[in-house]
Amino acid sequence: MTGVAALDIRMTCQPPRNGWMGVTLTVGAQVVEIDTSDVPNNPVADLLDALDLATYGTPSRVWWHLEPDGYFMYFTPLGDRVHFRIDFAPDSDSKSARVHTVAETSGSRAQVLLPFWRFVRNFQSRGYTEPHWPPADFERIDVVKARIKQP
Repeated sequence: MTGVAALDIRMTCQPPRNGWMGVTLTVGAQVVEIDTSDVPNNPVADLLDALDLATYGTPSRVWWHLEPDGYFMYFTPLGDRVHFRIDFAPDSDSKSARVHTVAETSGSRAQVLLPFWRFVRNFQSRGYTEPHWPPADFERIDVVKARIKQP
């Protein structure tokens, strides 16, 4: 996919309420509305982990649980580029034949990873607490940003 311009990515959320949060992901013209739960995992913390792994060249994924369905985000480093894909999985079964890709794009690390990093930073700045959302360790967030921006 080299030579193909990355689609613009934007991710926002509504304030979480009692373990549920509305997330809007825009990839180019595709808009994905996700009403995610913080059970059994914290997808915001998992997103920071996935970005961290991607900066080291390691493929990663994030599960956005809808109880019972789910979305899975995949970050696949390809040299100096990253491929992003989001799949919808009925019953959160990521290996089911019923899984379908909702949106995908490829671009530089900055083009693909920074919009997600900005989402995590914005989420962190809001200081959401229990019972609305579980705590997360954001200690390495600035280090992740620096690695994303490395040439």
